This record gives sequence, structure tokens and C-alpha cells, in this order.
Amino acid sequence: MKYYQAELHCHTKEVSPCSRIPARYLINGYQEAGYRYVFTTDHYHPEVFEVPKLKRKSWKEKIDYFWNGYEHALKAAEGTGITVLPGMEVALGIDQESGLGSDFLVYGFTREFLYDEPYLYRLSFQDFYRKMHENGFLVFQAHPYRYGLTPVEPVCYDGIEIVNTHPRHFSRNKLAIEFAAEHDLLMIGGSDAHSEEDVGRGGVMLPDGIHSAQEFVRFIRENGSPELIVTFGA
Repeated sequence: MKYYQAELHCHTKEVSPCSRIPARYLINGYQEAGYRYVFTTDHYHPEVFEVPKLKRKSWKEKIDYFWNGYEHALKAAEGTGITVLPGMEVALGIDQESGLGSDFLVYGFTREFLYDEPYLYRLSFQDFYRKMHENGFLVFQAHPYRYGLTPVEPVCYDGIEIVNTHPRHFSRNKLAIEFAAEHDLLMIGGSDAHSEEDVGRGGVMLPDGIHSAQEFVRFIRENGSPELIVTFGA
């Protein structure tokens, strides 16, 4: 079975306010880097959903806005051979002063699920994971040691992003690796791309034939942690 490069963590300028790279440039970068799969994981955060321009919108309209980054990437990937799949990075336990919280990468959901379950970032860690687990999704705590944070209780997710290669943040990946190994958690990696220079620095290897986020979830559940892509200095 042949395996290909896959990005599990990146952000589009269309949705994530911290991203400086439009979806079309994001996809161009991954095509040049030889990737087969790209999960767009825009921020599911109050800074996306509770901004003035969306204040009077319905929840369905807010989700359509959130889905916009994935759709732009999907359109940009036409004819490239890249499979674009939806993911999200959900912030929980947000501190009101700093705006920071613990971030979780989620895979396997649909737009219809997001329509029916508003304001997931208002849930507790336990209630959030219970809802994700009940629906068959995979949840990984992203960069759990960044900003001086530590991992949430391991019962609140399936795994850890042990290699985050964002070049402008100190993610302390070694600590994440040790924690995941100690608690026998699934392990993934990602570029956490927000700018063109971030593209293709990390990720995992996945086999040919994954056509949906649900198929990715099934592959991980059946095969365990995938092979990681690690660049020098990550």
C-alpha cells in the first residue's frame, strides 16, 4: 500500500482571523510540497462566530461562514490531485482576559452536525468530548504545552498533537510526546500553517483511497497512530 503526505492542521484567511494565507495559496503550497491530503482546521472560536459582522446572523449562517474556508480550499484543489477534507480547531476553557484556551482538533463531523450543535466552545471539556465521542468523531488536543499550558485530562480526548511545526510558536513538542506515550494516546502531527512559509513543515502519512473525513477516522481507529512527518528543528 502506498502512503502519501497529509496535512492535518492548517488555517485559511477566509475564516481564521490569525491566518495570512488565502485558501488558494494554501493549496498551491501543498501541491508544490507533494501533499495528497489537506484538512482545513479553521478556528472554531468566539473570535470567529461572535464578531460584529456576524452578530445578527442566524447560527446556520454563521456555520456557512465557517465552512467557507474549507469550500474555498476544495475549489482551489480541483484538478490538483489533492483531497481536501474538513476539520476544525475548537477552543475550550477560554480565559476572558487573554482569549486563550485549550485547543482541540476534531475530525469526522459534517456541516449538518455543526448546524444542530451551536456554540460548542461553551461546553466543558468533559461534555464536549462526550458529544464528540457519541457521534464517532476523533479529538486531539493541539499543541498542549504551548503558552505554558499543560494537557487536559486524557479522558477528554483521543490523542495528542505531538509534533506541531508552527515556526513562530514554542510548542514544546518533546513534552507532548512524553505525555502521549505515558498515557497511551493516539499521536498526530501538523504544520499549523498560518502563512505561506509554514506550509508543508509537518503532518502525517496516509494511504491512498481516503475520500472523506469519516474514512480518515476509520483508518486511525483501525490502525492507530500514523507515521509522522517531522522537519528539522520542529
